[in-house]
Amino acid sequence: MSSRSSLKLLLPLADSAQVLNVLVIPIGTLLAATLPFAANPPYLLSWLSPQISTPDMLQPKLFEKLVTENFETVPAKLLLQLATAFEEGGLRDRSGTFFYKNHLSKSNVPVLAIAGDQDLICPPDAVYETVKLILEPLVTYKVFGEPGGPHFAHYDIVGAQLLEVVETSSSFKLYSVFFPHEGKSRLKKNLQASLALKILHQLVHIHA
Repeated sequence: MSSRSSLKLLLPLADSAQVLNVLVIPIGTLLAATLPFAANPPYLLSWLSPQISTPDMLQPKLFEKLVTENFETVPAKLLLQLATAFEEGGLRDRSGTFFYKNHLSKSNVPVLAIAGDQDLICPPDAVYETVKLILEPLVTYKVFGEPGGPHFAHYDIVGAQLLEVVETSSSFKLYSVFFPHEGKSRLKKNLQASLALKILHQLVHIHA
């Protein structure tokens, strides 16, 4: 059974790249081109916005900056490798013989695992499936978001920090609540650790 992750939307790009023998895929350029259709009436591509942020979580200018400047060209080989994350056994190396999820239990590094309650790229249940493979004393798992709001999509958690504007984003106050006794530099390290796990999940991608 494949994960609910919306990363599956990239699979047609991987298939096309393989058929056409394309070396790179300009994901950043493609997303920038779709932004006007996702953020402006009549919102023909409105389904793209929730992939990045929940309504009112990011300021419009910040949202635009994130979409137009945060994404780059992706090597086609990398996308083809990521496609294996939706196959039996999860992500493997390019040889097809090394399964990354089989080695998570060998880690001896403390991990802070976070998820957004409305994250469509790394859904909470999929992140939890990754967490279960890490030794229990080493991992802390937290889902951001409440039934009545606020809600968190993928970049509501990590996007502002990547753009170095977390101090002015609405999510910074919530981080301060979650880490009330942490200094700013320690907070930054915690956020970097959580981002690392997000990346790890995208690489390992356990089946939901």
